[in-house]
Amino acid sequence: MQREVDKASAGLRPQLSYKFRAYQSEYNNLTRQIEAAKQQISGASNDYNQIDSTRRQVLGNQGAVERSSAAITRTERLAAETENIGNEITTELGTQREQLVRTRDMLDQTDNSLDKSRRTLLNMARRAVTNKVALICIIIVEVLILAGVLYWKFK
Repeated sequence: MQREVDKASAGLRPQLSYKFRAYQSEYNNLTRQIEAAKQQISGASNDYNQIDSTRRQVLGNQGAVERSSAAITRTERLAAETENIGNEITTELGTQREQLVRTRDMLDQTDNSLDKSRRTLLNMARRAVTNKVALICIIIVEVLILAGVLYWKFK
């Protein structure tokens, strides 16, 4: 029984441990009472009233022992159910962890793709600016050549 309490989840362990100690204490008290009753029976006179009284006391104690045994059985069942629930939760959390890891990996891949796209767009923008500057330079050179030709021609 103590092993079942030790295996219980951390949240239920103090409660189950308290109940177990209470039942065990009650069981020990009742056992002592039964032993005392047995000693009284063996050392008592054969007086019928005293024997009947002791017999009733033993029967009452036996009922208490049976109730304690039933309570211990219920506690064991509760501990087993709690353990099953804990195992199910652990399994579910493991599954969720795997999903989160996969999601994080996909996010990392997306981030890498965005970085590559950003670099590509920056290169394209630089090339466009370079092409514009080259075109402006060519236009200026052509205008200067045209001005020079017109100057030489009308001179």
